[in-house]
Amino acid sequence: MYAENYKRFLELICKLREFEGALIVEGRRDEVALRNLGVRAEIIRLSRLPLTEIALTASSYKEVMILTDFDRKGDELAGKLLRYLEGYPCRVDAETRRELKKLVKKDVKGVEDLYGLYLKISVSDPPWRGFDEEEEDCDTPDFVRKAEV
Repeated sequence: MYAENYKRFLELICKLREFEGALIVEGRRDEVALRNLGVRAEIIRLSRLPLTEIALTASSYKEVMILTDFDRKGDELAGKLLRYLEGYPCRVDAETRRELKKLVKKDVKGVEDLYGLYLKISVSDPPWRGFDEEEEDCDTPDFVRKAEV
C-alpha cells in the first residue's frame, strides 16, 4: 500500500468499527478478523445460508454493508447480493468494499487479511507519520495502544 493511502485505510477501519447495521462477510475467518479490528456490528456469514435467505435476513436492518473478499468470487457474490437486496428498504453500502479493495489489493486477498495489515500499519513503525496525527476519528483498540507503548 502506498503511504498516502494509510490514513484513508485507517479511516475505513474506523468506519467499520462505527457501523451499526449488518455486515455481510463470506466466512468465519472474516468475522474473526473484523472482531479483532474492534467491529461490534452484527455480522452475517454467507457460508451458512443461500444468498436469497441472507438477503432476507439482512433486509431487516436499516443499513447493510457488503464486505465480501476482494477476489473474483467476492466480486460475484457482492453483485448478486446487491441485486437481491434491491427490492428491500434497507440502505446498502457496497462502496466501502470497493474502496478497501482499491486501497489494499496489492497487500491482501480478502477481509480475513485486513487485521494483519492493520497491525502492520498500526503497531510496527507507524508509516503514516507526517499525516495529521492529531486527527483520530475512532478509538484505537486497547491491544494496539498497549503494543504502541
